[in-house]
Amino acid sequence: MNVVSFSRWQPSETVIEVGAGTGNFLSLFKGGSLLLGIDAVPGMLAQARTHYPDLLAAGGDGRCLPLPSDSFDLVVCAQMLHHVHKPLEILKEMKRVVRPSGRLLVIDQVAPDKFEEAIAMNELDLLRDPSHASSRPASAFRVLFNLAGLSIADERRWEGSQRLSQWMWRGEFPEERIRRVREFIAERGGATGMDWRALGDDYIYTRRRIMLLATKD
Repeated sequence: MNVVSFSRWQPSETVIEVGAGTGNFLSLFKGGSLLLGIDAVPGMLAQARTHYPDLLAAGGDGRCLPLPSDSFDLVVCAQMLHHVHKPLEILKEMKRVVRPSGRLLVIDQVAPDKFEEAIAMNELDLLRDPSHASSRPASAFRVLFNLAGLSIADERRWEGSQRLSQWMWRGEFPEERIRRVREFIAERGGATGMDWRALGDDYIYTRRRIMLLATKD
């Protein structure tokens, strides 16, 4: 999944990432004329500045970006919207700061189209990470983009296998939470649409993401 080529980015273009975290995703566009990461968590920004000194990092709320309108060629948001209860506010703000000739790129995990599976997947996601808001099916992303006044120029989905131990690694996640997630998978993993399979003392599942590239209407 080559997100840089999918975004149609050129090195002469400016890029801003909303919810940039530690800067890992934004660094893929290294060499651009201006790379700016916005995040509300100071600790994340500190790591971004340490690991990627060529990037600009600034504090800010995705619902009210500290930037003028029509100011960036490419506005991106990667693996952040599933932590947001009201993503439409952020999409509208991303639209505001992108130039009329620019693009807006969103990458996020995608829920199954079946309602019951999407509900079960979100229960599991919330059990793993209390900051989780909602994983959404592709149809919901399309509705949100339409409501934000955005036209989808390209859409792609990606899927691959991952182990539970890579999704919840010991030392980072509390042992009690890992235990509860494992119990959920054993009892209801089949209801999530994530294709959970036992692999020795671990589990393996199918990880799915969606990429959407849009322009202003």
